[in-house]
Amino acid sequence: MRSSASNWTAALILSVASLLSFLTRTFIDYGFVYKEQNFPISSLPFLTVGNLAFVAGWIWALVSASHASRRATYTLLFYDAFLVLYGVVTLLSLCPSPCRTAWPLGEIAIWSNLVVGIPAIIAVVSTLTRKAV
Repeated sequence: MRSSASNWTAALILSVASLLSFLTRTFIDYGFVYKEQNFPISSLPFLTVGNLAFVAGWIWALVSASHASRRATYTLLFYDAFLVLYGVVTLLSLCPSPCRTAWPLGEIAIWSNLVVGIPAIIAVVSTLTRKAV
């Protein structure tokens, strides 16, 4: 039983780290990417509300999963997989490595999406494949 509890804790901690990695990328996007892509100022409120809703869902999933909700853990799996996809798409098409946007912080943030996201997915899947505590 202790092993499954520690797996649950590891999945939560890595998912929190994934959220922080996503927030880092979001701040870099607001500070640098949107200016480089010439996004109109009028679109920023919609992007902000969309990001806030996305992060609110992530926080809800973290809080619910911390209370042993399997449904919320599946939601964490979605968010962690999204983070990895976000990093892969950025590296493959939007800003291949080495990315000069907000260098070197931008490059570190992109790679952190993968370095943190992949172990988070593994931990969440490992937790979900075990019997509920």
